[in-house]
Amino acid sequence: MECGTVERLHHFGLCERCACPGAVRSLLAGPDGVMRPDLEPVLDALVASQPRNVLKWTRTPYVRRLLAGLATMTGPVTHEMLDTLEPNTHPTRLLRAVLVNSGQLPPRDEYLADLERWIESRLVIIADVAGRKALRSFVVWHHLRRLRTESVRHPITSAQAKGVRSELSKAILLLDWLQARGRTLSTCTQVDIDAWLSEENGARARLFVKWASSHRYATRISIPARRRPARVGTVFPTHDHRWALAARLLHDESLRTTDRVAGLLVLLFAQPPTRIARLTTEHVLQTDKGTQLLVGTRPLDLPEPLDELIVELVNNRKGQAVIGCTDSHPWLFPGGLPGLPLTPAWITARLKALGIPPQVSRNSALMDLAADLHAAVLSQLLGISVNAATLWAAEAGNTRPGYAAEVFRRNDLRKF
Repeated sequence: MECGTVERLHHFGLCERCACPGAVRSLLAGPDGVMRPDLEPVLDALVASQPRNVLKWTRTPYVRRLLAGLATMTGPVTHEMLDTLEPNTHPTRLLRAVLVNSGQLPPRDEYLADLERWIESRLVIIADVAGRKALRSFVVWHHLRRLRTESVRHPITSAQAKGVRSELSKAILLLDWLQARGRTLSTCTQVDIDAWLSEENGARARLFVKWASSHRYATRISIPARRRPARVGTVFPTHDHRWALAARLLHDESLRTTDRVAGLLVLLFAQPPTRIARLTTEHVLQTDKGTQLLVGTRPLDLPEPLDELIVELVNNRKGQAVIGCTDSHPWLFPGGLPGLPLTPAWITARLKALGIPPQVSRNSALMDLAADLHAAVLSQLLGISVNAATLWAAEAGNTRPGYAAEVFRRNDLRKF
């Protein structure tokens, strides 16, 4: 024992705090048993965490393989270096987040970076060279340029990345289908496209076909847009169903505060999990009117007791990551990686476990609010587009120019 601490010894007569640096250093050491100097930032970032958690984490084979991989490389640790070491595994994601949160690595949009890696892995399998060139140009100039611009302001969402993957996959299916029939993108005709549509659900590739034709990678081919009736989505069968769910979240103190607040934001203010996940302490405003939440361009007045739950969340929020400093963050809903919020998928799963389907709950809230609020006000308060707000208002039968702002200023929700 080196530090004089009285506790259960870890090994070689050392407590966990004293044993942790040596254990991590040995895993980062090369074949000669010496850790290269470029890995000192990694060591410092890891040993700043709870020693017990670090020692437990380093016992897993995936983590040992990851640290051993870093030991065999040269130069400082970068995002690109971690990308070569199983970037999609949880240990790599966690180590990356630890290094970013400690300032050893610059922040990076991980959804965008993962999407770019996936795109490259898919493009290389396309046999048609000209088709591959066209598809690469399409995805770079039509999708990645837009996403990279957006990523400067805030990270892209998993749904955005999923949409690009789906469209690219359909475009690759089209190119493979043409290749199998001795055709290419430049030689195919509308007859070929129609034949493919009759065999495949190819409407998702419509933008690629349109882009290829307009940029002269193809000639006079198109995929017609699907005409779908404007629908606002499924709602709860009765008005009371929504309020019963809200009442449970308001009064059941056995539930987690994070679950209660997230569920109430969906049920009362129609906020989607994607936006809830990105809420920070800066979105919570303390004014003469009380506690407000800014999710659109105008703040929402939070009724009791939701305002108390929001303040509690601000004051008592704790990071859930086991490795890395997790409490110095702005997020209302801190996640399992240090310095990062909960993912929308995790929030969705938590709400569903409580019997709260996020999409139906949000639709029901929008329908109720749209019946009383003018579309422009609904857009400003909830952060949705004016077009979407107008559609909901029409569906709710609200044709009046006025609005009932008192819906957002109910003083007491305990009666529900």
